[in-house]
Amino acid sequence: MVLQDKDIKSIISFVKQEPRTMQEIAKMLHKSWLTADSYVQQIKERTGLVEVKIFRKGTQGALKLVYYAHPDTLLVNDLREELYHKIKNGRFRSDFDFMEIFQFIPEEKKKSCIEDTPAAYVQRMLAAYKSAQHKVYCFSGNLSFLRHNSALLEVWEDLLKKKVHIKILCRINLATLENINMLLPLLQRYQAYLEIKHSYHPLRGCIVDDALAFFCDEEKLQMYREGELPHDTRIFYEVYDGEWISWMQKIFWNIFRFSIGYDVRIKELKKIK
Repeated sequence: MVLQDKDIKSIISFVKQEPRTMQEIAKMLHKSWLTADSYVQQIKERTGLVEVKIFRKGTQGALKLVYYAHPDTLLVNDLREELYHKIKNGRFRSDFDFMEIFQFIPEEKKKSCIEDTPAAYVQRMLAAYKSAQHKVYCFSGNLSFLRHNSALLEVWEDLLKKKVHIKILCRINLATLENINMLLPLLQRYQAYLEIKHSYHPLRGCIVDDALAFFCDEEKLQMYREGELPHDTRIFYEVYDGEWISWMQKIFWNIFRFSIGYDVRIKELKKIK
């Protein structure tokens, strides 16, 4: 059955009061357990306002508990609170180094490497996107990578055809309109699954499902004295730790839900004479 707006509001309101089992949600909706489970997963992917915790996973007595993912849960401890505020206060790539997060992730749940050529970086990025099954959350600066990467548009369209939700945060100003225009055909064909909002932020990367986060940092020669850095360097990070990925998803949603839609932003920009 198609998820209706009234069902979204009912479920969010229900779990806001206290965490609920999937059986309780099904009973409240007068639906089957499978329908309730499908609704909850859709709400999680569309809004980021609910989370699911599975107890006794893999057993006959497995229990799914659904709870409200309030933005305040970002502030789990002093370390993450400090990292969150650095990200929230940053506007450009140079305002935050992803290594500030990466250094705290367990060794067996992360990878990093230096990519000396744009082509090598693009191949890693395409492989990560292709692995998506349900959702992709993208932190971009101005979508400039689209100008030199037509293959990415093809990968995104394949994902959208499979009903994978793609949500993008990027800055939308006069200088980025050309890049946004490259996405207009997809935005028109897949309105229910592709969403772009305007935001200045310092992160460059993406979160794929609940399984992978990949981010990129750049060290530019112009930032250093002569001889300190041999050449421009691009660092590629991969994170597989579920707890940290969940935290980064919450950061994405905390920015996304208060950001303005691309269409409203473009409408205002076009008024400038």
